[in-house]
Amino acid sequence: MKEYKIVKPESNWVSKDNVFEDLFNKYASQGWRVISVAFDQGGHIRKAVLERDKNRTY
Repeated sequence: MKEYKIVKPESNWVSKDNVFEDLFNKYASQGWRVISVAFDQGGHIRKAVLERDKNRTY
């Protein structure tokens, strides 16, 4: 079984790739992986959908 998380941007996310990288690496260490990213008309990330196994053992 899978579980999902929607991550929405904060105002300081705009055009800061290193902020995304740090955030996604943080979630990856918890077993999450990015499966979808939505962009606004300006090309900035509006939200990302993350997925991981719900019944995991670490």
